[in-house]
Amino acid sequence: MNVKLRVLSAGALFFVGQAAFAQTIPKDTVKIDEVVVVAFGKQKREAIAGSVTKIDAKELANVQSSNMITSLSGKIGGVQITTNSGQPGDPPQVRFRGLGSLSSSNNPLYVVDGMPFGGNINSLNNNDIESITFLKDASASALYGSRGANGVVMITTKRGKKGKMNITFDTKFGVNSRAVKEYDLIRDPGEFYQVYFERLRVGNVFSGMTYADASAAAASDLIDGTEGLGYNNFNVANDQLVDPTTGRLNPNAKLLYQDDWQKEMFKPSVRQEYNVSLQAGSDKLSTYFSLGYLDDKGFLLNSGFKRFTGRSKVDYQITDKLKLNTSINYTRSDQSSPNSQSSSSQYSNLIGWGRNIAPIYPIWARNADGSFKYNSSGQMYDFGTLENVNGMGLARPYGGGLNAYAKAQLDQIRNVEDNINGRASLSWNFFDGFNFTYNFGMDVVDGHYNGYGNNLGGDYVSYNGEIRSSTSFEQTFNNQQLLSWKKNFGKHNIDVLIGHENNDYKAKMLSGTRTNLVIPGLTNASNGSRFSDLNGFNDNYSVEGFLSRFNYGYANKYFVNASFRRDASSIFSPENRWGNFFGLGGAWMASNENFLKGNKAITSLKLKASYGEQGNDALFYPASVTMNHRSYFGFGRNYKAYQDQYENIPDAGGNTSIVQVYVGNKDIKWETSKSFNTGFELELFNRINLDVEYFQRKVDDLLFNFPLALSTGTAFITRNIGDMKNTGVELNLSADIVKGKNFNWTVYGNSTYYKNKITYLPSSFTSGLFKFDEGKEAYTYYMRKFAGVNSSNGNAAWYVDIKDDNGNVTGQKTTEDYANATLYSLDKSANPKFYGGFGTKVGYKGINVSVNFGYQFGGYMYDSIYAGMLRSRGSGDVTNFHKDIYNTWTPTNTSASLPAVDRVRRYNMEASDLFLIKSDYISLEDASITYDLTNNVLPEGISGLSFGVYGTNLALWSKRKGMDPRLNTLGNSLGNNGTSTNKYGAQRTISFGLTVKF
Repeated sequence: MNVKLRVLSAGALFFVGQAAFAQTIPKDTVKIDEVVVVAFGKQKREAIAGSVTKIDAKELANVQSSNMITSLSGKIGGVQITTNSGQPGDPPQVRFRGLGSLSSSNNPLYVVDGMPFGGNINSLNNNDIESITFLKDASASALYGSRGANGVVMITTKRGKKGKMNITFDTKFGVNSRAVKEYDLIRDPGEFYQVYFERLRVGNVFSGMTYADASAAAASDLIDGTEGLGYNNFNVANDQLVDPTTGRLNPNAKLLYQDDWQKEMFKPSVRQEYNVSLQAGSDKLSTYFSLGYLDDKGFLLNSGFKRFTGRSKVDYQITDKLKLNTSINYTRSDQSSPNSQSSSSQYSNLIGWGRNIAPIYPIWARNADGSFKYNSSGQMYDFGTLENVNGMGLARPYGGGLNAYAKAQLDQIRNVEDNINGRASLSWNFFDGFNFTYNFGMDVVDGHYNGYGNNLGGDYVSYNGEIRSSTSFEQTFNNQQLLSWKKNFGKHNIDVLIGHENNDYKAKMLSGTRTNLVIPGLTNASNGSRFSDLNGFNDNYSVEGFLSRFNYGYANKYFVNASFRRDASSIFSPENRWGNFFGLGGAWMASNENFLKGNKAITSLKLKASYGEQGNDALFYPASVTMNHRSYFGFGRNYKAYQDQYENIPDAGGNTSIVQVYVGNKDIKWETSKSFNTGFELELFNRINLDVEYFQRKVDDLLFNFPLALSTGTAFITRNIGDMKNTGVELNLSADIVKGKNFNWTVYGNSTYYKNKITYLPSSFTSGLFKFDEGKEAYTYYMRKFAGVNSSNGNAAWYVDIKDDNGNVTGQKTTEDYANATLYSLDKSANPKFYGGFGTKVGYKGINVSVNFGYQFGGYMYDSIYAGMLRSRGSGDVTNFHKDIYNTWTPTNTSASLPAVDRVRRYNMEASDLFLIKSDYISLEDASITYDLTNNVLPEGISGLSFGVYGTNLALWSKRKGMDPRLNTLGNSLGNNGTSTNKYGAQRTISFGLTVKF
């Protein structure tokens, strides 16, 4: 399933361009293009009452990710950015101050050059970005009304600069590799045979055999038995591979072959990036032009991301009162993602295959002596089936008929997209203090997605191969009309804005499949001779809004920001379509008072408070929904949630059955986020900066796909079911330890603590591993409690409540019957309590060193991957083991901490709090060493030269080797919340870079 999620918005501009504000920005303020950026200059930082953080181009220069947001993990207080996938081109998970919704989107709004962005963020070239600004509270982002509830990420691209033309060439060349080590798996074939022998023996003992008989039977059945492995890659007879008296490998056994699946599927690869940009400007005209190329190959076999970008930005001062700003960006991206069509539990998932396949099974087919098999096409793959034509003629009891390495080599999944993003702004200062600005934004994504499944072996061999061809065309148009008035008189500053905005999104999707390939390797749809399916759909979505803003400042000491929006969304029925949203904030610049002016210790002090309300209408379909017409593109946004939805199911004769796939609810309305923020910003000795903020984020009328009893005939219905609250404290600290002419040393850190709580819920309900209940945290785990191991037989035990005749719990006892164990709402949730980052920067005469860390503490995750490596499995499903298998019960290890693992007892390792583990981690996110050559040693014509070494995703410390808590999603509509999955893990990149300026 190729999930395509677009972050769309009808939010208004927080700024309208330099010309519109030119008359109100003091002359001694750094020249800027957005009013919000003024908050970060010392001269005007007091003007903003909300919570805002900015990262400028200098901080982004070390980025070496196909998505620039990914590189900011740990650097933004209050914003948790985690690498949810190592697949090049995939976006990170971004959460502002905790969880904001249950079934609706938790993703922030992206705004590019003042307009809500309807394209893919990975289409933006990192080198084109001037700054990224995070608006974290409702006062700062309230003008975005609908869409700003989960925070706003404002991206400003570079523009021309006045003066001679500047040309910059930048390149990075490096190596990608797997960043996180694998779980502690058994990698040696002989060891695996011994471990599996023990599993058979333990099961035989449990079934009533004597220890000696159990051992003999296990040795005899190891390869050829009903539960046998099928393959013997040693040179001794099958029933002599393991000595039943010792449980050890026959000392005479010689290994004939071994293929290392992990080594072959996960290999280092090359990353290369090239960018050139031109900047020029005069009094009336400024231009920026850039070209970029990125080839980012992944460490997973045949995965990668290529991107070509071109950007042009022109600003023209037509007259003293009239200014035109235009920009256009074109991007072609080409993503190869061999793991994207397989869920975590499928055999064809390449990450899962590498973990689960036992080390005794080969990639390539072998002869009896262990030598490679060949046919007319060359070296043969082994697909683990009895048919000799497909390999060794042996039945593999895991993934028979499939070979993940061959699949990655022979199959193809390519996602090619053309992104066109245009912006235009006409600003007219038509009267004293009055300005009218018209803004237009256009984002178009034309996508072509091709999936090829080979006919030699694997998922599609029964169809003689398969080709799926899919297309999408998405367009977003945004129009804004803004009228502002600004006036300075005496100590008073007034800024008033009113406006109107409308946002229209349209999408067309089409996907078709043909099977029975004619020419192996040809990926055109016409190469399939048999029609399989053809599905498509159109989506339409509109939002209209009216907006206003009032800013007032007095004596550069007291500031008030207020805004109001009224929005209508096509998601809701006409009677519930409109919502009112507002923001109000105040700030006191205490350091400008006479009693602090000139104070050498307290060089800056601001106190601030704000409150605001914003809406969220980005409702997702639940993971349980089944819609054939959306099966390829995934069940993302529900654009008509108030309407019943149907699809037609044709039979072989062309007759149609109309099936209802979604029950609409006309009563649903806006989910509303109500945010309160207060705190202070303190600067000491012009060296130490401390920002402390207390926040409270209440979400009312939560939109949720509420599960229904099966007897109703409907799996779920969308409702506004309750309220939720996040309460926390955010702290940001930076200090210039040394500030000198040639030597500088800065340290920084940020930490966010928050507590989530469901404050109102009409009735509790369960969803997967979680129970949602009033007074509890969202995503509180709901499962059985592990009570230990019965040392006499190795059975797992769980707790069960003892109740009196009135149903009151009077005590606890244990049971070895999994079905009878009590399900408990635990005092553990998937929400982390603390997250943030810290780092340091050192500069000495052009040499600059930067090191940045990220961290998270206080939450839990269910490590289903680890549990699966220890689970007793049924017939025909033999997988590899975690080395903790040695800590499981056996007749000779009766004091083991883990229950017995055999081929008999199915429930010993089933879901319980035994497999809950803290999701704490500390990560070395990135580090760099750069050197800038001084101008006096550069040849004529070169104005700057720098080079450096850059590292990303360099280290991770977590509770269990192989487990990466950053892959633990939260607020995900696809149902993988709080659970470890077989995801494409984080990618380490080490590169050498060179920048030349002319």
